[in-house]
Amino acid sequence: MKVPTLIAGGGLTGLSCARTLAESESPYLLVERERNIGGLCRTVLKDGFAFDYTGHFLHFHRPEIKDWVLSLADNIFKTRQRHAVIYSHRTYSEYPYQENNSGLPSDIVRENVMGYLEAMLRSGAVGSRGPSNFKNWCQTTLGEGISKNFMFPYNRKLWKTPPEVLTTRWMGRFVPTPRILEVLDGAFARRPSASGYNSSFLYPDQGGISVLPRTIGQGLPNLWNGVGLRALSLKKKKAWLSSGLEVDYRVLVSSLPLDRLCDLALDLPKPLYAEAKRLKATSIYNINLGIRGRQPIPFTWVYFPEEEFLFHRAGSVSACVPTVAPKGCYSLYVEFSYQGPKPDPEKWYGHAVQKLVRLGWIGSKKDVIARVDLNLPRAYVVYDQGREGSVRHLLEFLKGQGVHSTGRYGRWEYGSMESAIAQGIDSAKDILAVN
Repeated sequence: MKVPTLIAGGGLTGLSCARTLAESESPYLLVERERNIGGLCRTVLKDGFAFDYTGHFLHFHRPEIKDWVLSLADNIFKTRQRHAVIYSHRTYSEYPYQENNSGLPSDIVRENVMGYLEAMLRSGAVGSRGPSNFKNWCQTTLGEGISKNFMFPYNRKLWKTPPEVLTTRWMGRFVPTPRILEVLDGAFARRPSASGYNSSFLYPDQGGISVLPRTIGQGLPNLWNGVGLRALSLKKKKAWLSSGLEVDYRVLVSSLPLDRLCDLALDLPKPLYAEAKRLKATSIYNINLGIRGRQPIPFTWVYFPEEEFLFHRAGSVSACVPTVAPKGCYSLYVEFSYQGPKPDPEKWYGHAVQKLVRLGWIGSKKDVIARVDLNLPRAYVVYDQGREGSVRHLLEFLKGQGVHSTGRYGRWEYGSMESAIAQGIDSAKDILAVN
């Protein structure tokens, strides 16, 4: 079989690429190894609850991407307001931690604020030399107190990587940098903050976030579910599918994880294969719970930096979208980060329920009436010191072989749903520009 464009992966990137090609009547074949499209942008429906593969909240910064998505969605998505907090020292403080210390113990507030001010004074004295790693950035930008009390413990728990090993290239708009007045104001008065990239977001009333990929993929021709790549010859531009079919292509658009794509390539040079093996990622185990009772918390999500909690984040989609749970019920989700083999889910479940009962989020274990466990391998790529060079070398080589490795995992980056969609559209435009 011959196709001009083979698209591997039916997540947001692959679907957006296919949609853009289809609108221009440019032929392609999209293969997705799972039965359902969407990649990690999916929802499991159980007993009247809608459980996403962790918190998937749609937010836009590029008007043209927002217009493109909403033109397909026909008023399905509604605007919601984020309410994110941090739980530490047995109290809740508003997000982001670095500018909201009101309500914390007075000695912690003093340590955080004074450390921040000292860091500001030092940065003015030593000049503008950039930080060498994430640890250094936290200390020189936020100070010792905020670093010690939140940034270091939380990010160690999430990334399973020491902060001095992480670079700063993943941060961008994901880690807000406060101004002095914001830090001082936040020490004296508790106030929900619009800082960060996702203070409001779009989400449907029904169906969970799966509505998004279904909307983009609706009516697309040449979309094969349950079929994935089995092997690949970069030189011959030939792909072997899990169905047994052999496909000759001119261009390959892949949103598969970069390391996995390299594993499938039979003729990848050995030095590049070794670089792909060095890429690291953190996986997430997501326990979703359906609870009988009245919604107990108003929080969309909560960060847990302290070692007492094995999970790093928990929250409630039903706190801002009540229709994801049946009447008289609510939903919770808990996220555990890990590297290497997956630990015991039952241990995590027992720990989660125990802590949620203690926090008052659940009355008792008997109130849990639905449970869906979701495992997300490679959920967050690790930005260590070797990542940038390895990714650059791999992407440059693949591009020279007619491969667009793109999307969050194809580019091996920390991105949003908007960026995944935009990259799929951009790949299609690149293909159309050549043809």
